[in-house]
Amino acid sequence: MSTQVRYKEIYRALMRDIAEGVFSGGEKLPTEQALAERFGVTRQTLLKALNIMKLEGTLRSEQGRGTFVNAPAAPRPASGLRQLVYIASNLQESLAHRALVGVESAAHRHGFSLVTCNTRNDAEREAEYLRRARSGGAAGIILIPYFQRNRELALRIAAELPLVCLDNSFATDAIPLVASDNFRASYEAVRHLIGLGHRRIGFLLTTLEAAREVDSVRNRFEGYRQALADAKLEFDPALISELGPALSHMRPSDVGLELFSYPAMNRLLHLPCPPTAVLLLWDELAPGAIAAIRDTRREVPRDVSLVGFNDDELCTLITPRLSTVRQDGEAMGEAAVRLLAERINRNTPIPPRTLVPSRFINRDTTASLTK
Repeated sequence: MSTQVRYKEIYRALMRDIAEGVFSGGEKLPTEQALAERFGVTRQTLLKALNIMKLEGTLRSEQGRGTFVNAPAAPRPASGLRQLVYIASNLQESLAHRALVGVESAAHRHGFSLVTCNTRNDAEREAEYLRRARSGGAAGIILIPYFQRNRELALRIAAELPLVCLDNSFATDAIPLVASDNFRASYEAVRHLIGLGHRRIGFLLTTLEAAREVDSVRNRFEGYRQALADAKLEFDPALISELGPALSHMRPSDVGLELFSYPAMNRLLHLPCPPTAVLLLWDELAPGAIAAIRDTRREVPRDVSLVGFNDDELCTLITPRLSTVRQDGEAMGEAAVRLLAERINRNTPIPPRTLVPSRFINRDTTASLTK
């Protein structure tokens, strides 16, 4: 294995040890010889990892004493460094990008500078950015987390400085959440389809794991199920179609918009009793869904109605224009900054959950059931 790969592994292992409390703030690390033996590398390879951690402020060297873990930075008063850190799981996603617009606007209005970090759906990178924000003395953090991987680290940091999650949470009131009212939005979208006479309504999502772990997905799934229950319609698991683990970690542009959701939609269409309407987890699933529908000699919305989520630009660029749920990402970003500012400036407690309303936009992909 190359030296470059080995020192990165050492870096990750030591950062994990610190995050998990194996080495706490102010504690001396084992000797360089002991660490080199632990990882089975030369001292030169070990030093590459240690030097990076020193440059980042995670470690420090004391002449004649050794290498120590830096204690967590104390929270700065409002008169100190007025910097917010926005950490997004994927800035290519429309919600994260729209939220950034709101975060930037509100940060400027409240007198904060802003650092933006894109983790690209990488849990280790997310952890690294969280630690840097803490050690760098940030006044507050806005985080769109990637699943639940860094829950314990986020809880420790939230005990030291204000941290707000956006869109997805760590399922704890200890870290406040600002999000769309995904349950209500999904519920209303499905009720709209039921009102058009649809009884077999499918749901195309990423994975069922996401429906358990990711707030926004879970709440949309629960809203979908509740709308069915309130209409006395039986929930049919066969009407849930997953992109699958591989595709769920990719963007539609990686494989092509018309291919991305095609297999998942195709599975629904070939059921013995296929759905007459489908709720899509995001708008970008629409092109592949429409392609699959047309390839079975069906049409949207004559044979299958579709409803998306987000109100991306593509909604009005595809034919037919997509009916969807509009999320106000900009308002979410502004709300997150406002709550942080009140906490930093006046020590005002942040409520555990702040929900921003969404709105159903009816365009051309839903129609009354005619058969």
